[in-house]
Amino acid sequence: MQPLPAGIQEFSIIREENHLYVDKTGYMLSIIRGSKYVFFSRPRRFGKSLLCSTLRCFYEGRQALFEGLYIYDKVDWVAIQRPVIHLDMNGVTIVEGDFGHNLDTYMDSLLALHGVTLSPDIKGSRGKLTELIHTLAQRAGKRVAVIVDEYDKPLTEVLGNEEKFNYHRDILRDFYSVFKSLDISLEKVFVTGVSKYGKTSIFSTLNNLTDISLNEEYATMCGYTPEELEGYFGDYLAKTALKFQKTIPELLAEMRLRYNGYSFDGTTTVYNPYAVLCFFLAQKFKNFWFDTGTPYFLLKLLRQYKINYDTLEHIKAEITILDMADAVHQSVIALLFQTGYLTIHEEITEDFDTYYKLGFPNIEVKQAFSQYVLAEYFVQGTDFVLLDIATPIRTAFRQHDIASVINIMQNRVYPHVPYQLYDTKEAYYHTIFHVTMNTIGFRTTSEVMTNIGRIDMIIETYDTIFIFEFKLDESADVAIEQIKQKKYYQKYLAYGYPIWAIGINFSTEKRNIVDYKMVEIG
Repeated sequence: MQPLPAGIQEFSIIREENHLYVDKTGYMLSIIRGSKYVFFSRPRRFGKSLLCSTLRCFYEGRQALFEGLYIYDKVDWVAIQRPVIHLDMNGVTIVEGDFGHNLDTYMDSLLALHGVTLSPDIKGSRGKLTELIHTLAQRAGKRVAVIVDEYDKPLTEVLGNEEKFNYHRDILRDFYSVFKSLDISLEKVFVTGVSKYGKTSIFSTLNNLTDISLNEEYATMCGYTPEELEGYFGDYLAKTALKFQKTIPELLAEMRLRYNGYSFDGTTTVYNPYAVLCFFLAQKFKNFWFDTGTPYFLLKLLRQYKINYDTLEHIKAEITILDMADAVHQSVIALLFQTGYLTIHEEITEDFDTYYKLGFPNIEVKQAFSQYVLAEYFVQGTDFVLLDIATPIRTAFRQHDIASVINIMQNRVYPHVPYQLYDTKEAYYHTIFHVTMNTIGFRTTSEVMTNIGRIDMIIETYDTIFIFEFKLDESADVAIEQIKQKKYYQKYLAYGYPIWAIGINFSTEKRNIVDYKMVEIG
């Protein structure tokens, strides 16, 4: 089996050392034939750096690296070759020291890499970038390709600190303005990042910057499609299925629920590449992607702007909202989308306007995010949520022990939620129940529409369907009767699994579950 390229972001190393590479080179044709100034955003750990490295090697004319790949015989490699400047903002120290000085130092290293010596009167990062572009263009007699990886990292790293954000913004705005003044010397400017800071006007001088982030033509340029997963990772799928003593289709079904589901056009979906590679290496299911970055800042914003967690799975947003990012007036929804905690479930066109339905991409993100949200409710650590709540509830569901689930909710969950968070509406109690169930790792869906009603919650384990109906100051019997009368179970009969109807009644006086009933359907 070819070795997996986990942690390797350099295209040349992957190819020279024969690591497994999912061929994305067909997109190079679209990029070189497209707009001169391009912006492309994706969440962290999604392959942006590998994409930039691939594009750099392509423009450098390193044909041998592309042998056997789609683009190998599709271009004139002599005509394509030109000087390339790869500005990788991951290489600039951001948190420590003065950012302006650190960017200056980084430019010194780039000048040395390209063998460019400055005249003494050229100072500052802007002047150094200008001179670098001029010199390389004159030396080669060709226009220069500039690739900017993680352009926004100096801003994202200091979100929440308005003073630092504005300082970094002003430096970057001046730095990137070089591109407009040197247009005649540039062949392509390709910019990647996580967030599009439209309001900060970093690229205000590049009024023709084309954003391809939500363009359906590039929807799968980063990430693995289901077809790519099966086509390239067949040996690893077979090995892992054998380890789990499952069939390959069974393994794929579980991987899809955990690591697939990211969509950037509302139609096609991709797996997170980092999670897939880590999964095959570890041979076990874990929250690989989520664990590389904790969303403390986003949780703080959810609390600050009083956004109900339950709404995160039922958001309808305009495309302009998804572009918003600002140090002072952050759009929480935009940041959740841009950072990968929410994704596009559907694109909707109404008259001439485009909207997107957003939600969690998969179980990995939903489960881990819910654990942190619950920890925020309790003002407790995630260890408490995992060990005292999520794990025992998961075990109870496996054993069809709903009495233990209710006991945990009554004694470990609702009593810990701060008094001031309570509302007299049933929806709030539902939200607390829902976010708790999301932590256990099974497929949990709220507000499931049927032809004659709306199911409050469905939990699907590996061998059982649980249908929940919630009532407030009524009775569990009323809830069970509603499930039966409206036949909420009808669509799940074809699964062939046992189906349990569970009615739960909340009390506004006691602020807790006071009654429940469980009935098997069939």
